[in-house]
Amino acid sequence: FPESQKKLLRWTMYIGFAALVAGVAHGLAQALSYAGIDILHYFPKLQSYYQGLTVHGVANALVLTFAFSNGFLPLLTARACGRPLYGNLVATTFGLLVAGVLFAGYAMVTDQAAVLYTSYAPLQAHWTYYFGLVLVVLSTYAASANVYFTVRAWRKEHPGERVPLLAFMCVTTYAMWNLASIGIAVLFLGFLLPWSLGWLGGMDPLFDRALFWYTGHAIVYFWLLPAYISWYALVPKQVSGKLISDPLTRLVFIMFLLVSVPTGFHHQYTDPGISTG
Repeated sequence: FPESQKKLLRWTMYIGFAALVAGVAHGLAQALSYAGIDILHYFPKLQSYYQGLTVHGVANALVLTFAFSNGFLPLLTARACGRPLYGNLVATTFGLLVAGVLFAGYAMVTDQAAVLYTSYAPLQAHWTYYFGLVLVVLSTYAASANVYFTVRAWRKEHPGERVPLLAFMCVTTYAMWNLASIGIAVLFLGFLLPWSLGWLGGMDPLFDRALFWYTGHAIVYFWLLPAYISWYALVPKQVSGKLISDPLTRLVFIMFLLVSVPTGFHHQYTDPGISTG
């Protein structure tokens, strides 16, 4: 497929790797602080422990995850389908990701977003933090639309044929994420962003946490499924082996789609705001 699409996909993943470096560096600083070794003051613009912890969480849990998936999964889909990706959605995905990282990064670097990656209320960040993360999430929607439209175009060209396994796994992964991200999308767009702009007078922290964890645990599967795709579909070919069962592999990914979202609420079993009586 076109070299211009390949270049944008590479740079999308490069953003994820850059976020990994930043996140690991800040994570190391947090770990060393427990041993009484303070290297936080060597980081430019780093003012506090929780500022660094927010950078660590956002960079590794959100930006790395989304950026790598936004580059890797459309790439695999295009290769599996043997056709270019759909329209200008590669550029749209890249643009949303870059803009989101810049907005959220501004708030974190200027120490206006020491709220951790969970973004729990009543801690409040500058509006650019919430707006930036909204754009980052929207980049995943653009990438998922790209995958869906590309597979739809392939099916029109191959009526009656089974969707290639790689493309099926990419579609299922994004379908899981689109479903799981509803909670965090409602939280940020409907509550946190308007609240940070002064449009809402207050927040319900317990309800906000329930919305976050509707999404929060499924983010873990959004980290893992690209690796699972590699293990199931790429590694066997690289070692001159073969996949034991194509239908069983498809069932595994369908099960992720069905059961990933409800598991997120277990993070609130010990929440002090929820009665155990």
